[in-house]
Amino acid sequence: MRKVVLSMLCLAVTMCLAGSVYAEETNFLEGLTIGGGITLNLQNLQNANKAEDDEGNPLDENKTPTIGEYSVDLTIEKKFDDENTAFIHLETGKGNINYYLNSVAGVNRDADDSGVVSVTEAWFEHKFTDKFAVTAGIIDPTGAVDENAYANDETTQFIGSMFRNAANIEFSDNAFGVKAAYETDIADFAVQYVDASDYKDITRNGFASAQVNFKPGFIDEKEGNYRIYGWTNTNDNDKLDGTGEGNDKNYGFGLSLDQQFSDIFGAFARYSWSRGDIDNGIYASSTWSLGLQATVKGIGEEDVVAIACGQVIPSSEYKDNANENAKSENHLEVYYSWNVTDYLSISPDFQMVENPFYNEDDDTAYVGTIRMQISF
Repeated sequence: MRKVVLSMLCLAVTMCLAGSVYAEETNFLEGLTIGGGITLNLQNLQNANKAEDDEGNPLDENKTPTIGEYSVDLTIEKKFDDENTAFIHLETGKGNINYYLNSVAGVNRDADDSGVVSVTEAWFEHKFTDKFAVTAGIIDPTGAVDENAYANDETTQFIGSMFRNAANIEFSDNAFGVKAAYETDIADFAVQYVDASDYKDITRNGFASAQVNFKPGFIDEKEGNYRIYGWTNTNDNDKLDGTGEGNDKNYGFGLSLDQQFSDIFGAFARYSWSRGDIDNGIYASSTWSLGLQATVKGIGEEDVVAIACGQVIPSSEYKDNANENAKSENHLEVYYSWNVTDYLSISPDFQMVENPFYNEDDDTAYVGTIRMQISF
């Protein structure tokens, strides 16, 4: 990890030094912002249920593994003027507690485990007006659908995938795509198309979504977002019942709501529906989640405590064709974030997963986490 962090810092310092040399001639530093974060997670899993990893290699018969996991993010943004912005996001990480738990929604959305530095975003945005912008390049499809003010950042909010995004949305990986967004004071609109073919045929396989975010202002001067969205993933799928021709596409719709009630309390809720009759490894007809966040004066002056619960509900087709005893996968998570400084937070976190991967015969899984987040 030290080598990776040092490499990233050296890159940032080199860019800054180069910019200072030519600043007068090129205005290199003007509009340039370099930032990022280091996330360190120590996680213990009780009642691991996975016998082998994703490559089929056997895992140790350890029902209580403890994993040290890290991720490093480096972002570079260049704002050329009010209309044009370029952005690059570099990321790496190692360690993954999800290897030991067979579940629909993983218990660490931040887990990377690649150990190599990769470009996860690289795009250019042009604003045609103050309200309308188009972004093209390597983009994150989760950035234009199903966002949420209280449950959308695994490095500072809920760690579990269940509360990062709806578990049954079949997102593509970060890839080449285009996004258009129109923002007003009362509503935002966003559409996007992202490659889902692993760079093989973007015209054939893609992830597309459209979303409307209403901002009605129910409570004066308090943020509230009420999103309605639809999506489709055009990769081919077989049907669970064996019918069809192997070319069924997945699609769905959902809601993502967040509302600030006071300077202390805020809440969120999500609901998502998708096809449950296809063999895509998720087999969910719907998911829901809701939670509450409070800003408190605890160890620090402005600490955060939050709790959330939710379900991944198996489809009737999955029950009929694969597991007639399938039960909803139930999730609970609670965390406390101690903001030690403006740049450092420490968060104890607890998760519970009941009926992992719809299997009531597996013991309920419990995950304890100590997270340290360094932001710069």
